[in-house]
Amino acid sequence: MTERTTASPDTPAGADSGPSRADSRKASRAAFVGTLLEYYDFSLYASAASVVFASVFFSGSSPFLGTLQAVGTFAVGFLVRPLGGVILGSLGDRIGRKKILVFTLVLMGVATLLVGLLPGYAQIGWVAPALLVFLRILQGIGASAEYGGAALVAVEFAPEKKKGLMGSLPGMGAALGGVLGTLSLLTVSSLMSQEAFLSWGWRIPFLCSVVILGYGLWLRRSLPETPAFREIEENNTVAKTPIFDVIRQQPRALLTVLVMTIGQTGIGYFYIVFMGTFGTNQLGFGGTEVLVGLIAAQLANGILIPIFGSLSDRVGRAPVIMFGFLYSAVFAWVGISLLSGVGTPPLLYWVVMALGNGVGVAAIFGPMGAYVIELFHTQHAYSGLGLGREAGNALGAAFVPVIAVALAFDDTTVWLSLLICVVSLLGFAATVLSRTRTPSATKSDQDREPALA
Repeated sequence: MTERTTASPDTPAGADSGPSRADSRKASRAAFVGTLLEYYDFSLYASAASVVFASVFFSGSSPFLGTLQAVGTFAVGFLVRPLGGVILGSLGDRIGRKKILVFTLVLMGVATLLVGLLPGYAQIGWVAPALLVFLRILQGIGASAEYGGAALVAVEFAPEKKKGLMGSLPGMGAALGGVLGTLSLLTVSSLMSQEAFLSWGWRIPFLCSVVILGYGLWLRRSLPETPAFREIEENNTVAKTPIFDVIRQQPRALLTVLVMTIGQTGIGYFYIVFMGTFGTNQLGFGGTEVLVGLIAAQLANGILIPIFGSLSDRVGRAPVIMFGFLYSAVFAWVGISLLSGVGTPPLLYWVVMALGNGVGVAAIFGPMGAYVIELFHTQHAYSGLGLGREAGNALGAAFVPVIAVALAFDDTTVWLSLLICVVSLLGFAATVLSRTRTPSATKSDQDREPALA
């Protein structure tokens, strides 16, 4: 079986005679913009879960239970992502990256539009949160293959010396898409009264997704198939059972990617999901202050992701990722302890959000696109990303914010700091273990049967 010939995760190779510069730019732009539009939808839900859904869809609950239920519906989208990632990732390895990316965009766009049309608890009772959960499941399936597919397109078209930078663009698109989603809620809430915003104004950004869906669909349909996938098609080496192949041939790569993703998404969604509810309930901020904090967190993340991705092309992927995990572990004790409760200045909250989700998560997420792709063979790379990353997403992004909600209703932030410290150190350990695949082993893969990665 023909194997991937990319460089090792830590030692970028020299320039190659890969795709043309024009094709590389086109693929990178399509991957970035498509992911930006997709994560506008996905992150819009996250922002609304922090400031709207508890009162609109769970109005009969206590503040604690309403918050837990609102964040729980956000978590549901991640719980279904491993299944969607396995199915859609396997299809992406069998029929191509492009077709799956078009499908995920349509599914996400339709689900988001319907959230904007959904009646609240006051109108239809328990049916409202039930339908909200169903639509969140559809969003989760749509998102399950988005990042992996976009990263594959960017990296498989990238010149060898720019794979870290190009592979970071989907992550940058996801972060800036989150900024657009949160900014749209902030803009609408600033232009009307709180009563009008909670009654109907919050729906406007969701309904605007129909415009985004149309543009994104046009963009994705013009996306070329990657040279790597075309090559295995021409050589008749497309895997018939890619998900079973990756489990059998590369279980170690799957495990390390899963644990690294738990760390990355657990830390990231701690800041952009849980810290929104923390700002409201524990710090006493209004919706505007919380939304500004979410924008600061995501904007800092989006700006720094390509910087760390480019840095990984020069010093190696793993050192940059390990720095991000260690920084996050230390900052958990420094930053979160500064948020002592009601009376905390909003500016301090915004700085903690920006430094926590900006520096730490960006250092992890920036190089991670190229890093995890280089761990897998081309024939089952999409499946490996779908299973490893999405299982990690389910555990990290779904459970960490929910656990944090329960810990936040204590009189101390120590338990919150300890939670993020543990998650960060797990990701650090997984990164260290993944480095044992040496450059010589990677290069020799093409001459022998696949070894455990």
